[in-house]
Amino acid sequence: MARRYKPSILIIDDEANFRESLQLALEDSYIIRAAANIKSALAAVKESTPDAVLLDVRLPDGEGTDLLSELNKLNPAPVTIVMTAYATLDNAVGALKQGAVDYLLKPIEIEKLKRELDIYLENRSLKKKLTDLDREIQKIAPPFTTTGQGKMKEIVDKARLIAPHDIPVLIKGETGTGKEKVAKWLHSLSGREGDMVAINCAALPKDIIESELFGYARGAFSGAVSNKEGLIEKAEGGTLFLDEVGELSEGVQAKFLRVLEEGVYYKLGETVERKASFRLISATNGEFSGRFRQDLYYRINGITLELPPLRERREDIPLLISAFIEEADFSYNKTVKNVLPRSLDLLMKYSWPGNIRELKWCISRAVALSVGETIEIDQSMLNSGFGDPCTQDDDLTGVPFKEAMERLERNYIKHALAITNDNKTEAAEYLGISVRALHYKLKKYSL
Repeated sequence: MARRYKPSILIIDDEANFRESLQLALEDSYIIRAAANIKSALAAVKESTPDAVLLDVRLPDGEGTDLLSELNKLNPAPVTIVMTAYATLDNAVGALKQGAVDYLLKPIEIEKLKRELDIYLENRSLKKKLTDLDREIQKIAPPFTTTGQGKMKEIVDKARLIAPHDIPVLIKGETGTGKEKVAKWLHSLSGREGDMVAINCAALPKDIIESELFGYARGAFSGAVSNKEGLIEKAEGGTLFLDEVGELSEGVQAKFLRVLEEGVYYKLGETVERKASFRLISATNGEFSGRFRQDLYYRINGITLELPPLRERREDIPLLISAFIEEADFSYNKTVKNVLPRSLDLLMKYSWPGNIRELKWCISRAVALSVGETIEIDQSMLNSGFGDPCTQDDDLTGVPFKEAMERLERNYIKHALAITNDNKTEAAEYLGISVRALHYKLKKYSL
């Protein structure tokens, strides 16, 4: 487990005894540096930006408050608390207006100072995370590239609110809407020290999922020639992401429910009880079947985020196109800047059955084949393999549910292979499954 981060504090005061006593009182909780004047303080700040500054008002080479403007230019700016033995209302108001968070009168009450520092530093950390996140949102594509209106704004706001908490999250949405990206985003904001580990429950045979989740001991079954670390163990202190969680077998559901209820589990072939500590995020692209345990459903569905399909957020399509053009330019060393107006009109009207993922591959292919700064996409690229896979079959009226679903899945795989020029790796990514799972389905449907 990684060590707890210790914030850094810069004490700026010309009284040596006061500096030393303050340092002794705080050094167990913080990394302390000290400066006796403005000149040495500026040098210390230039060397390394502190998380917080304890600033005396009167210094040998000037007023301490003169430093506030310099400190506020730093990114991120440190939390600054002004200290003085000569308090006046004007000085206090002036310091607060210049960016100080508090104004304390000497002698300093250490326990009160520690409480205030912890509160201010926690707020600063959260603001920095949100700032970094906003920056990443501007850089990355979906599902967060948005005009900031409608359904996606509500989802982004809700996700930000729940990210720091350990409550389980269930992400719903059609294939290609960006469910795993949302999970990664939530994890990045959670503050958890461990990694996010993911498994696509639909991409693995049902008899393998259990060993992948729980791990196993050597000799647990035929072929178990060594110990294997399970995903629950790998997610210790981090996030476990179960994509297509509805595909878990009934036996695995029962075992996983115990993990969530009691926080313990066993590796296959072991009798040693292990503790589990992870944040659970699950995802599904449809409704749960009747065989999915209701008690497990309530456990995984602490908060629901329902991602809208691209056809319900068409206002975001131009922004998504720009983001994908920029990404493809970098990948293919191109200089494309935009798409022809008539092509944009076509893309705005298309139903996008593959959602954001389909739009990405469409733009990516167009950029790869481009010879100038503008790409053109015509109707032929959205038909004959690029059209809606759900409309490429005969009438399904009266067809048994299982057979109908298999026909739709077969057409969707054909659709993915068509738009990726039969590239199995890209098609698997488009479909949101592993290459191994894709090969299994290709064999199943004789494709």
